Amino acid sequence: MRAFDETLERISRSGEAVFAVDSSDRIILWNKACERLLSRPARGAIGKHCYEVLCGRDVNDNLYCHRSCAVAHQARERKDDPVRSFELAARTGDGKKKRVKTSLFSVASYHPALKTLVHVLRDAEPISVERPASMEETKRPAESLAPVTRPGGDTVALTSREKEILRCLAEGLGTTAIAKKFFIATVTVRNHVQSILHKLDVHTKVAAVVLAYRHGLV
Repeated sequence: MRAFDETLERISRSGEAVFAVDSSDRIILWNKACERLLSRPARGAIGKHCYEVLCGRDVNDNLYCHRSCAVAHQARERKDDPVRSFELAARTGDGKKKRVKTSLFSVASYHPALKTLVHVLRDAEPISVERPASMEETKRPAESLAPVTRPGGDTVALTSREKEILRCLAEGLGTTAIAKKFFIATVTVRNHVQSILHKLDVHTKVAAVVLAYRHGLV
């Protein structure tokens, strides 16, 4: 239990707007960034069902968040079919609607159906800019993103393949699925994962995924 609590605490301090739900889809974590993004204090979300708090609707304004969520089922029990990022119109604390881009990943439990689901939210509202992005900026590859840093602040140099695998971990892909995607051996994937954990100075894949979200790698 202590390791689980430490994992959620690390996620909470990731810098992203995140909330987590238990196996009954009740919110057990709602961090400060999430409070700011959705203008809703944690005390107004903790203990409630996520679909009652978000009241999420899809891009066509159809109801998306509901009891027995299909996306939650997919994230918990279909490890080879990870949930892709999607947009929602979520209800804010002051009753307004806010477009957010949502990503999910699970924190393991002894049974798939009991996994804790972590939702990472990002503002999807249009951002006004003074000038259009140049062609060079719009085509900038993922490799040019800001370097990853350890919790202590030291810069870490991940290889291109390690960054690809880190993105796969964030999508919820397992070792076998990653190996199939890149046509490499499972032992090679494990070696890359161990290298990633060592370079980032973390002990779990979840902690590595938190850093991936923090640095815009996913």
